[in-house]
Amino acid sequence: MKNRLSYPIILLIVSFLFTGLSCAGNANAPAAAADTPSSPAALKGETPLTATQALTLPFPRLGMWWPDPWKQSLDDIARYDWVILDDWASEFIAPLKTRNPDIMLLNSTNACELGYDPNADTPAENAEVLAIPPEWFLTQVGTTLATDVNTTTTILPVTALTATDGADVYPLFVVSDTVLIDGESVYVKAIDEAAKTLTVQRGYIRPAAAHPAGTRIAAHITFWPDSWLLNLTNLSPTAVVSSAIGAERWSDYNARVGAKLLADPAWDGLLIDRADPDESWLVGGSTARTIDPDQSNTLITDYTAFDAAWNAGLRRYESALRQAVGEDKIIFVNWGMDNYDLLNGNNYEGFPLDNSDSYNGNWHQTMFGALPHIGSYFEWMAKAQQPNLTMIETYEDDGAPDATGDGSYDNPCDDPNFTPNYRKMRFGLTSALLNDGFFSYEINTNGHGSLCLLWFDEYDNAGQGQGYLGQPVAAAYRVGNITPGENQLKGGNFETQADLDEWELGIEPGYSATLALDSAAASGAASVKIDIAQTQGTDWKISLDTGPVSVISGTDYTLSFWAKADRERDISAWAQQTSGNWDTYLEFGATTLTATWQYYEMAVPANGADAQARFSFGLGQDAGSVWLDDVRLQQGNRDVWRRDYEGGIALVNATSVTKTVELSGTFKKINGAQDPAVNDGSLVTQVELPPHDGLILLRAGAISKVYLPLILKS
Repeated sequence: MKNRLSYPIILLIVSFLFTGLSCAGNANAPAAAADTPSSPAALKGETPLTATQALTLPFPRLGMWWPDPWKQSLDDIARYDWVILDDWASEFIAPLKTRNPDIMLLNSTNACELGYDPNADTPAENAEVLAIPPEWFLTQVGTTLATDVNTTTTILPVTALTATDGADVYPLFVVSDTVLIDGESVYVKAIDEAAKTLTVQRGYIRPAAAHPAGTRIAAHITFWPDSWLLNLTNLSPTAVVSSAIGAERWSDYNARVGAKLLADPAWDGLLIDRADPDESWLVGGSTARTIDPDQSNTLITDYTAFDAAWNAGLRRYESALRQAVGEDKIIFVNWGMDNYDLLNGNNYEGFPLDNSDSYNGNWHQTMFGALPHIGSYFEWMAKAQQPNLTMIETYEDDGAPDATGDGSYDNPCDDPNFTPNYRKMRFGLTSALLNDGFFSYEINTNGHGSLCLLWFDEYDNAGQGQGYLGQPVAAAYRVGNITPGENQLKGGNFETQADLDEWELGIEPGYSATLALDSAAASGAASVKIDIAQTQGTDWKISLDTGPVSVISGTDYTLSFWAKADRERDISAWAQQTSGNWDTYLEFGATTLTATWQYYEMAVPANGADAQARFSFGLGQDAGSVWLDDVRLQQGNRDVWRRDYEGGIALVNATSVTKTVELSGTFKKINGAQDPAVNDGSLVTQVELPPHDGLILLRAGAISKVYLPLILKS
């Protein structure tokens, strides 16, 4: 099989005083209780996960990242239940808490990145990044200087410009790289392959110094513009910043810095940005060609050990930070690793994307599934520490921000005729309302709330008051009795040798595995067992394949299966073209298996048409044993959901087609001004819910409680 492109699950693209109310569900909830989405297993009727001590804040619950309190109204900022600021904005803690005594205010830090200002007038403006020992930077594979260089040399001879594993050749440097030479950083302006030299700008951010021949020279790894990655792994070399502390790693130092950010007791907690696991996704794009975690200039192509070391270092960092700040402070993460016992919630940044993007197809997986080392929205709601600030953060503008000629962002909110994407906002908000989390709608990841504090009719019932939905009266459940079509995968029951013969095991060089029927079964009398004996860490290089399967562009497909493994591990699934460009039509992403049988279900839209596609499970990530049973690929999508509240209901249609939803009673639409075609104040007993959309309806004739935060004028 030709190499298939993988994608990171992470995108480029978080009331402290109130605990005690549990809204874990209602045994008398309408429709099928077996579809309460507390875990993948719960979709088959097993005991669902339940939350403990949910916050007493009413709904909708709202958060906001990094508003601009110097330019924006403090009354507007104070409307949110929690807000992320920064250390330099601490002067606004008191006035915001005067306006809303229940507001939670978070300082912020970063797990693995430090920014710098390339246009700084003085070194003091880059003091933070200048203080970091060179041992702590995460770099690519490098080489050494071929000759001595002084502080002004701009043409640097090096001993090599490429590295190879025998199959592929990796450039060590490219033009526009920033490159680390001991404690100095330089900017690469040109490369002479024949002479093996780099033409550079010396003393870029970190000051120029003389270096002898043999000094290591390697490219920094950069993900966000004007920032460098730090080595969070336990493989990082140690360095001494403080003689009182002695040799330490970045994770230990960063925990101490983070704890100091909460020295002012007025802060309720801390956001940790870029707290995501498995950083090998950095390799392969414009971010990095390689990663050299121990700065040894050793090329590696299997990043399994690196990912494990990164995750261990991330937990070490979060554990040290928790120990330093105590249990009473909030620690909130962005797309964070599933360290539920240490953290007060996770932020799902940039979710969901526009419905034209295939990532929207992972809506079910992100909401209810088993995201490897991250966990789903429902899992975080059930397992994180209290108060639990888990949030869905949806963007008006997905992806990398478009910049104007001077590098600034062309903010659509600056246009007086700007109309937000109300459908997308509703889709994100109602998704959040399927559980007890928070919601934010912002313009873009490059500026967050500082670009615009958007406020919607759904936030306060068109001005009638925040908290108008009150508290939930039941857990979320599926509606519509949607049944997917016929199974397109032959032999997925794995009951007989004939079933097994419908599948093939694809094995690339350097990998080995076997498969056979096994008496351990989740359904029927047998399953298939795959024993992976040798691997180099790439999923598609050991694949369990079958076909042909027919896919229709834009049509939803549901994959379901039972699975277990000899230990916790990931597998992936997809359907792709069998020749030509090897296009992937269905990308189900990665799923974490456990040592016990679990049922998994996920739905995605097809991004191409092919009557002869091939379906595959990717098993090459790890050695060990995997069992699969009752594998189904069916046309259709069951993701239409409802949750009932004291003051109304939230509906979500995460499918690609319009659905008619019967309401089992009379409800009233919000009487709004922003999108009157949707919120027209009418009474309804059923609604037509467009694809990738949501709707809040009010209980007709009911007098619901309105919860208003205390807003005082300064």
